[in-house]
Amino acid sequence: MTASQFEELAYLYEHSFEVWPYRRDVEQHSVLAALGEVAGLAALDLGCGAGSYTRLLAEHGARPVVGVDSAAGMVDYARRREAEDPSGATFARRDASEPISGRFDVVLAVHLLPYAETVETLTAMCATARSALSGPGKMFVTVTINPGFATEPGYYTRYGFDLIAPSAELRDGDPVRLRSEFLGGSIDVTPHFWSRATQEKALLNAGFREVTWWAPQCSPTADVDHFGDYLRKPPTLVVTATA
Repeated sequence: MTASQFEELAYLYEHSFEVWPYRRDVEQHSVLAALGEVAGLAALDLGCGAGSYTRLLAEHGARPVVGVDSAAGMVDYARRREAEDPSGATFARRDASEPISGRFDVVLAVHLLPYAETVETLTAMCATARSALSGPGKMFVTVTINPGFATEPGYYTRYGFDLIAPSAELRDGDPVRLRSEFLGGSIDVTPHFWSRATQEKALLNAGFREVTWWAPQCSPTADVDHFGDYLRKPPTLVVTATA
């Protein structure tokens, strides 16, 4: 992918919170609920992309806040946005499967685990999150594809995107196409399906003690009726893992 393509993708990811109400009213609301109070906590955003969640952590008082991503274009974009509108976050280029010295109270990874193409990489990503935590009782919060997402064609179209499964019966590692067009650009990426059992095993093998799956929560200010189908078969779920 070229620098200009990363630039476009980072821009679209950041502005998707404005265009897709579910990102703000369901996904972001659910993540903040799972995180709880973060003021004063050292936070790492693993696979930070354009840095939207990294900056959100900083805006909620986490300190220090570091976002890391393997894509130079994403990190460059995040740094530029931070320079334009400082939140207190810093960004670095780093692969999410490489261990990080533990100094964080909380690790967040939104839409990272589904981009593991093998069980080994999935476990390595979980191990990175565990290595980054400063000790027992600290928490990893991640947003992952719901193993029970709707495979019916066009189910999520009204929410601004398509999640296209290769078949109704999915197996670990199967590619799932995520596609959306807005603001004159397009997001067309290929995450992977991982069963609940496989994701839990990867987290436990990485050293976490307890894994909890959370149904998405809708913001009290949101149009609950609009999100009815989304909440019945959510495309993603929040998972917390305790060290």
